[in-house]
Amino acid sequence: MSRSLNLTLALSLAGLALPGLSLAFQVADFESGMGKKEVMEKLITQWNFDKIEEPSAETILAYDVNSELNRRYLFSFCKGKLTGFEQDIKPSLKALVIVISNYTQKYGQPSRVYANTHVVSNGEKNVLGLFWKSGLEHIGVKYTILPTTEQMSLSFEVNNLCYPTPRF
Repeated sequence: MSRSLNLTLALSLAGLALPGLSLAFQVADFESGMGKKEVMEKLITQWNFDKIEEPSAETILAYDVNSELNRRYLFSFCKGKLTGFEQDIKPSLKALVIVISNYTQKYGQPSRVYANTHVVSNGEKNVLGLFWKSGLEHIGVKYTILPTTEQMSLSFEVNNLCYPTPRF
């Protein structure tokens, strides 16, 4: 084959592969690569959270003040593009077992397990995190036990230049 034909073939194959690679996660109305303004617009117009804050230039936090609803979304951005999404769910051992079972059936055994105990101001913080890799995406479940409460979250992240994935 000629050099130009090889280059054309390589670019064509790359073009076919790129659409599948560009969309690494899609959760609810949000997908990796979305711009920060688009995420903010969807949160304001479609999700009806009590509070939407920007704790940093690369983070949006949306939550409800009533903690019984357990609605909290954390969006992470790299260079203005969505690279991470974390959603709280109501913590329970049953929910944890169901999520781990479903993810293991879908993605196989976890690629990373994180288990640690930390000392915080009011006691111990115990964390268990399991993470799976699917293509460019890291899918995780984290369960945290604090002295007065428990938290459970699902996370979806793509590799990026701003922070290592998966995050614990």
